[in-house]
Amino acid sequence: MSAPVLDILIVNWNTRDLLAQTLSCVEATVCTPHTCWVVDNGSTDGSVEHLREQFPWVQIIANSDNLGFAAANNQAIIQVRGRYALLLNSDTEVQPGAIDRLIRYMDSNPEVGACGPKLLNADRSLQPSARNFYSTFGSLVENKLVARFWKQPKAETRFLSYWDHGYTRAVDWVTGACLLVRMDVIRRVGLLDTAFFMYGEEIDWQMRMHKAGYPVHFVHDAEVVHLGGGSSVSAFQKMRRQEYVSRQLLIDKHYPPLTQLAFRVKTALGIGFWKTLSRLKGRKLEQT
Repeated sequence: MSAPVLDILIVNWNTRDLLAQTLSCVEATVCTPHTCWVVDNGSTDGSVEHLREQFPWVQIIANSDNLGFAAANNQAIIQVRGRYALLLNSDTEVQPGAIDRLIRYMDSNPEVGACGPKLLNADRSLQPSARNFYSTFGSLVENKLVARFWKQPKAETRFLSYWDHGYTRAVDWVTGACLLVRMDVIRRVGLLDTAFFMYGEEIDWQMRMHKAGYPVHFVHDAEVVHLGGGSSVSAFQKMRRQEYVSRQLLIDKHYPPLTQLAFRVKTALGIGFWKTLSRLKGRKLEQT
């Protein structure tokens, strides 16, 4: 039997019902020959048992502990036999034809290393998923507070967070909630960096792709609903801290010392601002 074109890789941590919904969408909408892998990171909600009972066609890797997003995906990536690996979150709903469109796009653009679809919120509104790599200036311009007062006409093409995601184009990076990667490129740039437990690993990966000469594209006519926060909602504060740690790790790995310092200062000021704002809001509520 010939190898599948595509291997779909899903990391799960206590999202049994969302995972079942994601797999049902995959089964109903993906026509490209594929193998589906679920790497379970020590779930305690009966996810593995449910998978074995309801989705016998899924290949399962069951870990006893939570190894993190990067390490778990790597466990499946080394098993891939297809031309492409698709990283897919367990809280997504693949829309009809979306994955097949991504495959066709990659087949037609062999120079592209990876691509991602348009992500939608549960209400089908746009969930921005194409971003610029970090820059000190860009981080200031794209700050939510600054954006309220300043937005130049060229901002939509230069700064991707302002862009309406209305057409297919080359971008710096796309969200790892749904990321299609050419296996030949993975063999060139390596696996995900397991120093990133969660958050930032897909940005680091795509930075390495760019440095190796493989562009990343956003494909606007492939749509995937991303509910968001499926695994992290139960541990919000811990995941928030992890996000800061991962951002700093990314900056330290890829940027010069001056940028590292600027990022640390900006992060400290930002955390201080929001903590102060939260305290002021708390006092205001106590007074009412």
